Amino acid sequence: MRFLLSFCILSFAIIGTAAQNLELGLWGGGAIYSGDLSPQEFGLYTKSIEPAGGIFLRMNPAKAVSLEFGLNLGKISAEDGVTNDNTSRMLNFRTNITELALKADIHLFRLGNPKGTQVVPYAMGGASVFRFNPEANFDGNWIELQPLATEAQGAPGYEDPYSLTDFALLAGGGIKFIFKERFTIGLELGGRKTFTDYLDDVSAAEVNYLDVLENTGSLAAQLSNPSIKDPEVENLTYRRGGEYDDWFFMGGISFSFAFGEGSGVNGRGIGCPTF
Repeated sequence: MRFLLSFCILSFAIIGTAAQNLELGLWGGGAIYSGDLSPQEFGLYTKSIEPAGGIFLRMNPAKAVSLEFGLNLGKISAEDGVTNDNTSRMLNFRTNITELALKADIHLFRLGNPKGTQVVPYAMGGASVFRFNPEANFDGNWIELQPLATEAQGAPGYEDPYSLTDFALLAGGGIKFIFKERFTIGLELGGRKTFTDYLDDVSAAEVNYLDVLENTGSLAAQLSNPSIKDPEVENLTYRRGGEYDDWFFMGGISFSFAFGEGSGVNGRGIGCPTF
């Protein structure tokens, strides 16, 4: 709710100060995860594409650039043996993501007639703040992982529990099809470089199974390393993941229309669209 409230407040502020060059839009598509449960720690992997979508306000101060503020919702997931070939680790996760993003589109060039149809490829960059909460499937039930401290977070000698709110840097690109400077259909893919290694609850921290068991309980220990069946004979110190922070990608198709006095993708128009 706080994310939605922030979006509404900023949206009304933008409308109040720049209502002459605004577009309102929706988009839908998918989200992809890249991290410790991927085939490799970084890359664009399509074995687990989850749904995503959002709403946005776009301001067009000049033909060469547009600024966009959006509220994006998505989901990412992965599972050992499915999204990678690691059948011994036996980890899985899913998480919903709620993101507030601010980005700029740099239009590379324009093809077509402004009074008809234009094709505009672009590069984009920006930043976002997002909320996540990883869960694991355990005996058919989805268990929230952060409260369990599966890497003994908070125990003596270990890091504090990780935050469920983080920042990301955005980069990507797409193409816009602009119709009569009024309606726009877009295709976009953007990567999010996060500053957390815990989208999947898995990091490079060295963990001792007994520390997890004694400090955070048997369920946390089982979810920390499901491959351990006999703590008395097996190696109880391990690293579950690699050293790099996690990424996620969002992309899809969007539809927007320009509105307001003097509106239009190039800052020209005659008001709200009529049908």
